[in-house]
Amino acid sequence: MLKALVFDMDGTITHLTLPLEDMRTDTKEYYITKGLPLELLEPADGISSTTGKARDYFLNNGVSIEEWDQMESEVDEILSRHEGFAAATATPIKGALEIVMKLRNLGLGLAILTNNGRPALDMIMRQIPLRENFDIIQTRHESPKPKPYPDGLLKVASDLGVFPSEIVYVGDALIDATAAKRAGIEFWGVCTGETAADVLYDAGASRVFSSLQGVYETVLSALG
Repeated sequence: MLKALVFDMDGTITHLTLPLEDMRTDTKEYYITKGLPLELLEPADGISSTTGKARDYFLNNGVSIEEWDQMESEVDEILSRHEGFAAATATPIKGALEIVMKLRNLGLGLAILTNNGRPALDMIMRQIPLRENFDIIQTRHESPKPKPYPDGLLKVASDLGVFPSEIVYVGDALIDATAAKRAGIEFWGVCTGETAADVLYDAGASRVFSSLQGVYETVLSALG
């Protein structure tokens, strides 16, 4: 039985304004300047996959865990600068908050799991009423590992007091689908961000909607 919904934020609840390509490029360039061989990276690598490859390479080639932690901290600062610029102009997708309130009235637990950092999220919450509409809002800084790792979703499920089989993750990106699949959690896609419907289905989405209105109607039908 469905007891909770977890949402991605950018491209799902708020308009996607993050300069994702710049963030991915800057992450790759940082690690390359530190000595990561360019040939280890592929054009499709995002922030998380690049960081995972960098971690494996550096820790297997004489870099201490303390030195690696410092590198990760510096990358986090790079990402946070990008996120801060985007957060300053963040706006909710039309109708998103109204749908969230309707879902809350159905008695469901609600959460956000985002790879945004906490400083940017706090800035967004000063502009958009998110805190009062969600039981949990978890950033990469509170997740054991960021998406596409499943750890963040599993932590949210635990904190909500539900089993993975009792929640659905709703998002707009491949990284959302991957995290849900690894966590054993059903994934519903929305085409309000960076990814087309067929791509979301191919990535494992059981349902794909043009907006969150479709999510609400499906949940209402399931609970009715």
